[in-house]
Amino acid sequence: MTEKISADAQLSWRLDTDCPYCDEGIDLADCGDSEDFARAIFGNNWGALKGVEVVCPHCKEDFLIGEVEY
Repeated sequence: MTEKISADAQLSWRLDTDCPYCDEGIDLADCGDSEDFARAIFGNNWGALKGVEVVCPHCKEDFLIGEVEY
Protein backbone atom coordinates (compact mmCIF):
# COMPACT_ATOMS: atom_id res chain seq x y z
CA MET A 1 0.00 0.00 0.00
CA THR A 2 1.31 3.46 -0.95
CA GLU A 3 1.76 5.96 1.83
CA LYS A 4 -0.47 9.02 1.50
CA ILE A 5 1.39 12.28 1.15
CA SER A 6 0.07 15.77 1.59
CA ALA A 7 0.13 18.87 -0.55
CA ASP A 8 -0.26 22.40 0.74
CA ALA A 9 -3.07 24.55 -0.66
CA GLN A 10 -2.93 28.27 -1.23
CA LEU A 11 -5.97 30.53 -1.01
CA SER A 12 -6.20 33.47 -3.41
CA TRP A 13 -9.04 35.93 -3.31
CA ARG A 14 -10.20 39.02 -5.14
CA LEU A 15 -13.01 41.48 -4.60
CA ASP A 16 -13.43 43.10 -7.99
CA THR A 17 -15.43 46.16 -8.94
CA ASP A 18 -15.33 48.95 -11.51
CA CYS A 19 -15.17 52.57 -10.46
CA PRO A 20 -18.51 54.20 -11.30
CA TYR A 21 -16.67 57.43 -12.23
CA CYS A 22 -13.71 56.37 -14.40
CA ASP A 23 -14.80 52.76 -15.14
CA GLU A 24 -11.35 51.37 -14.22
CA GLY A 25 -11.23 47.92 -12.65
CA ILE A 26 -10.32 47.74 -8.96
CA ASP A 27 -9.43 44.73 -6.81
CA LEU A 28 -10.62 45.84 -3.39
CA ALA A 29 -8.49 43.08 -1.83
CA ASP A 30 -5.51 45.31 -2.72
CA CYS A 31 -7.02 48.45 -1.17
CA GLY A 32 -6.22 49.92 2.22
CA ASP A 33 -9.27 48.38 3.92
CA SER A 34 -8.54 44.87 2.63
CA GLU A 35 -8.34 43.43 6.16
CA ASP A 36 -11.87 44.67 6.91
CA PHE A 37 -13.07 43.31 3.56
CA ALA A 38 -11.48 39.92 4.25
CA ARG A 39 -13.00 39.76 7.73
CA ALA A 40 -16.47 40.37 6.28
CA ILE A 41 -16.02 37.93 3.37
CA PHE A 42 -14.47 35.07 5.33
CA GLY A 43 -16.77 35.69 8.31
CA ASN A 44 -19.75 35.17 5.99
CA ASN A 45 -20.94 38.71 6.66
CA TRP A 46 -21.18 39.91 3.05
CA GLY A 47 -23.85 42.47 3.96
CA ALA A 48 -21.35 44.36 6.12
CA LEU A 49 -19.66 45.58 2.93
CA LYS A 50 -22.76 47.29 1.54
CA GLY A 51 -22.36 51.04 1.90
CA VAL A 52 -18.64 50.95 2.72
CA GLU A 53 -16.85 53.94 1.19
CA VAL A 54 -14.03 53.21 -1.25
CA VAL A 55 -11.58 55.63 -2.86
CA CYS A 56 -10.69 54.77 -6.44
CA PRO A 57 -6.91 54.44 -6.75
CA HIS A 58 -7.12 55.67 -10.35
CA CYS A 59 -9.27 58.82 -10.29
CA LYS A 60 -9.32 59.38 -6.49
CA GLU A 61 -13.14 59.71 -6.42
CA ASP A 62 -14.93 58.04 -3.53
CA PHE A 63 -17.98 55.81 -3.93
CA LEU A 64 -19.94 53.24 -1.94
CA ILE A 65 -19.92 49.48 -2.33
CA GLY A 66 -23.31 48.18 -3.42
CA GLU A 67 -24.19 44.49 -3.34
CA VAL A 68 -21.43 41.88 -3.28
CA GLU A 69 -22.24 39.17 -5.80
CA TYR A 70 -20.70 35.75 -5.60
